[in-house]
Amino acid sequence: MNNKEKLILRAILLITPLFFLSFFHFEIQIFQQIFFSQVTWLLNLFGIEFQTQGYQIITKNFSSIITFDCTGWKQFYIFCALVFLPLGIKLSSRLKSLLFLIPLYFYNLFRVIITIYVGSISYSWFKPLHYFLWNFLFLALIFVFWFFWYQQNMKKR
Repeated sequence: MNNKEKLILRAILLITPLFFLSFFHFEIQIFQQIFFSQVTWLLNLFGIEFQTQGYQIITKNFSSIITFDCTGWKQFYIFCALVFLPLGIKLSSRLKSLLFLIPLYFYNLFRVIITIYVGSISYSWFKPLHYFLWNFLFLALIFVFWFFWYQQNMKKR
């Protein structure tokens, strides 16, 4: 098997669990609870008035549910898959790259806080902002962090 075939097989093996986990609505309740607690703590810290009902956060003009997907688990999975995709990189380097998950996690927390705050001011801005911060900027950050890590590892070869 040549390197191109190995890379394709590796990509399929790395991404397949994400499809199955998504299809079967995989959730780890404790992660969602912890994330929800952190979001509500930060909302209080920033003085944003709200009430909660289950995983729902209710402001005077807006209501949002913090789902398990809000934790960013799929994005973190994609980052890890990208890290384990390239051939010929030491496991120790791959494991060190997981430190990038820390700033990505903080970004995700503040993404949720910002979208709730903006939604409480103007619901019409919620959807475009949510889309931009979630689907565009989060994935762009993942790619930038991965690319930086990948470039550093290619210099070592």
